[in-house]
Amino acid sequence: MLFQCFHLLLAIHLLAFPVVPEPLEPSERIIGGISLDITDVPWQVSLQENGQHTCGGSIYSETIIITAAHCIGDTSHAIRAGSSLHNSGGVLVSVKSIIIHPQYNRSNHQNDVAVLKLSHPLSFSDTIQKIPLAEKDPPTGTMALSTGWGLDSIWLRPQQLRGVEISIRLRTVCKWKYPDMFDEDICAGRIGKGVCKGDSGGPLVVDRQLVGIASRTGNYFCYASGLFVSVAYYRNWILKAIESI
Repeated sequence: MLFQCFHLLLAIHLLAFPVVPEPLEPSERIIGGISLDITDVPWQVSLQENGQHTCGGSIYSETIIITAAHCIGDTSHAIRAGSSLHNSGGVLVSVKSIIIHPQYNRSNHQNDVAVLKLSHPLSFSDTIQKIPLAEKDPPTGTMALSTGWGLDSIWLRPQQLRGVEISIRLRTVCKWKYPDMFDEDICAGRIGKGVCKGDSGGPLVVDRQLVGIASRTGNYFCYASGLFVSVAYYRNWILKAIESI
């Protein structure tokens, strides 16, 4: 009951006061979602550093993973695929090589996309599948699925994979709210549902196609839209990176 009252007061507060443009920060958790089984989204992986989940990612092929550039640290990386849990089950495969977009800007997270090559191929099954890259952005109003691990709506850290259905927002409105939004971003979310601070790099999916990569959010409480890197915009770069990695 206490949390319900808090959320109601917070919603009233957010509606009563205008949104002030603010700097965007990397998105890391799913807010307002529900638990999913990996068979619902078999392209989802957990990107890990030193045995700990740090970000999400998407399976493009048996050896290629797509994620966000800001998810890449200085230590060795691995991915866990085929499990609804980020810390057990499925298969754990080390990352052999990484290509970060050459114009990635760590200060404002422009060009926030990276391609990973695994040390050995994944075996496809009902829990491990690839997802194709979208060729165009979804229109405003389209409902999309964002998935990942991280804190939920009451800021607990579940082990179970979660997902949230969110709407593609009008670009002009998001540009006003988020001055650091780029032309190559997709804005998606709705009040009480969206991405926020452990699942950057995770997929935004429409019609079982990868349309976006979770990148940034501008609302501390995560009760607002977030920004995803447009896969269609970077599609040619991603394909060339895959050929050269």
